[in-house]
Amino acid sequence: MGFTRFCKHAVLLSSAYAVLSLAWIFLSDLGVNHAGFSAGVTTAISIAKGCVFVIVTAALIYYLLRRSYSEEKTLHALLQSAPDAMVIADRDGVIRLINAQTEKLFGYTREELLGQKVELLMPERFRAQHPRLREESIAGKRQRPTGSGLEQLARRKDGSEFPAEISLSSVWTAEGLVVCSDIRDISERKRTEEQIRKLNSQLEEALRRSEKLATVGGLIATLAHEINNPLESLANVLYLLKLQPDLGASSTELLQEAEQDLTQIITIARQTLAPHREARSPVPTKLSALLDDVVALFDRKLKSAGIEVIHEYQSKGEVFVYPSDFRQVFTNLIANSIDAMAGGGTLRLVIEDQTNGEVIVRVIDTGSGIASEHLDSIFEPFYTTKGEKGTGIGLWVIKGIVEKVGGRIEVVSSVTGQTGTSFSIRLPVASAVAAQGH
Repeated sequence: MGFTRFCKHAVLLSSAYAVLSLAWIFLSDLGVNHAGFSAGVTTAISIAKGCVFVIVTAALIYYLLRRSYSEEKTLHALLQSAPDAMVIADRDGVIRLINAQTEKLFGYTREELLGQKVELLMPERFRAQHPRLREESIAGKRQRPTGSGLEQLARRKDGSEFPAEISLSSVWTAEGLVVCSDIRDISERKRTEEQIRKLNSQLEEALRRSEKLATVGGLIATLAHEINNPLESLANVLYLLKLQPDLGASSTELLQEAEQDLTQIITIARQTLAPHREARSPVPTKLSALLDDVVALFDRKLKSAGIEVIHEYQSKGEVFVYPSDFRQVFTNLIANSIDAMAGGGTLRLVIEDQTNGEVIVRVIDTGSGIASEHLDSIFEPFYTTKGEKGTGIGLWVIKGIVEKVGGRIEVVSSVTGQTGTSFSIRLPVASAVAAQGH
């Protein structure tokens, strides 16, 4: 039962008691007078009536006070058991009652808050205007939101601020308007919402990149398909020219160089189309043979650039992969190394067997290197360190190919001009893959 309802009951009970008491006094006096009692008896009866009146009045007051105390105790218990901070203030904004959660949330003690203005719990920049807004709301000049959904900043005793959701409710009592504020810290919810927004943004960006890559992949496959037949025709023309009996030595050499370059172009075009025709499962492949094939394609370019190739094969590196995919991997890595060693250098191709069932292939050059600030991003799509000369998809494609067969790729680089760049590809050996399959 609320305080207002209690007051109504108290007034009704008191009024009834007053009427009955007056009626009883009047009727009893009237009866005594008619009975013709002596003065002593009349005095005794008056004393008895006074005693009865005092006893009944005391009982009534006790009942009202006990009921008031019981309701106040129930209200206090409900307030203290609330899961949120509860602040009860009068129409002037003076704090009259708080619960334990308020002390815990704001860092103040009960004694420090009682009697203070509610503006103490707000950031200082909002305090000056709040009393005016409160008066406008009470006067009906401003619509004051009630219930949930009111979000604003709150301030702790130590000065830190946090986002809070505040639910307001007000009631008129015998002492005037009372406003109850239910305050909830929503910092965690805000952080979760921000994480969701970031994830949504990243998802949208990934979808945009996926669409771009799908478009690029389709375009590349189309171009490779369209130029494949003309390249085959050109190869046949070069073959026929070589059969001519009146060619000089220099012309024959030029034709051989042209044929080598054309063979490389045809191979690249076929590699580009190969993923669309690739077998559904990886096959046993010797990485040493793939590396040798790619080096042979770049032989003339390596020699003309003054690059020495060193083969350090501890094994043939037999693994389960898609051969055309890894031919593309080594082609891109070696091409990047050649670009990085414009003034010549050394290209080391290393194959090592590890005791943990892995094969490591290293492509190491002595080129210009990659700056440290780029190393974390070079495997991202459309990220390039070559400016307009690069597409930004080569290393991203390589990473995808390696991870598709359960491998991983790592890079170490220096721009000091002494060590260059080292790409390491770690793959499970064929025997380990076969054992897992069984």
